[in-house]
Amino acid sequence: MEKLVTLTAQRRHEILRELTAEQIEALSEFTRFTMLSKFHTRHYLRNTDWQLIGIAIDPWYQQSHDHKGENLYCDCGRRLKNQFILRSRSTGRRLYLGITHFQQHASIPTAVAKEIQRGVNEVHLYMDSILLEYSSGRRFPQELFDFACQHGGFKNRESTVLFQRCQLLSRVNLPLYETDEHELRTLVEQLKAGNKPRLTKKQIEQLLSSIADDWRQISQQITLLNYRLSEQGLSLQELHRIKSNGINYSLQRRKSRFLVQNWKEIRSLTLTKARAQLAIKLRELAFYTLITEPLAKQLQINRNQAYQILTAHQYRLKSSHSFGVREAKQLVETVANEQ
Repeated sequence: MEKLVTLTAQRRHEILRELTAEQIEALSEFTRFTMLSKFHTRHYLRNTDWQLIGIAIDPWYQQSHDHKGENLYCDCGRRLKNQFILRSRSTGRRLYLGITHFQQHASIPTAVAKEIQRGVNEVHLYMDSILLEYSSGRRFPQELFDFACQHGGFKNRESTVLFQRCQLLSRVNLPLYETDEHELRTLVEQLKAGNKPRLTKKQIEQLLSSIADDWRQISQQITLLNYRLSEQGLSLQELHRIKSNGINYSLQRRKSRFLVQNWKEIRSLTLTKARAQLAIKLRELAFYTLITEPLAKQLQINRNQAYQILTAHQYRLKSSHSFGVREAKQLVETVANEQ
């Protein structure tokens, strides 16, 4: 692995102060997405009773005296920058923890907790590298990305990590991480040489795995939004009604009402069917983003994360006047007005 540079807390804060709100939120989503990917690929919790169901990141953590959104807390009461949400496989109990409390509150073995800490530290180093590149004047390589898109470099590869990171960082003109930019340049060189990449069997398997991971992350985000709605006072019956409306909304204008129930099922589908299932899940997430608008302040971090996910997948969020959206939004508005 290439050498990563660690910024001092003061230097990191100085660079962050130069960024716009949109850039800070995009950088936080990059960090969250990378952390989730590490948890999924390295299977940190495979031999424990716990499963990771989500990560929330406070992009304004450093601005403790001028905070733009809601705060995140560990179950011990400590304010957090990164909040890891765990669920017990045996009891369903949920924990909201900082990285240093995995062992104390969830009884996760020391060796596993240290492995997770190393992975999180690695992600923070990635972020520092991007900040360092930005401070030196580097920006997003827009011409390379545009060339790759216009010449079919990402055709059938929209679910790759590289494409999603490019989508996320290009929107706010932040530089790519070094290995990502190298991969993008290599792709452009292949396209200029007339070598349009074709999907091999192994690449198709990798794409299906990537789509499955995306589906799982979106599903986790929807689960978290449902849970946050329950915290705001919606009853089980109201939540069930919202969930039904969300599924119906996601299936609108589709000939087939086939739905996968588990991310593992994605890997057994064709690429076309897998992409269709991902599109359905994205539309369901869009539904929750629309209906939680009355609780925008209370659910700011969750809604921002949902919006960033939709952006990374090139999903354009549009207002809707469908019955399901109106009914669900009315239920949320009723709770919001009572607060």
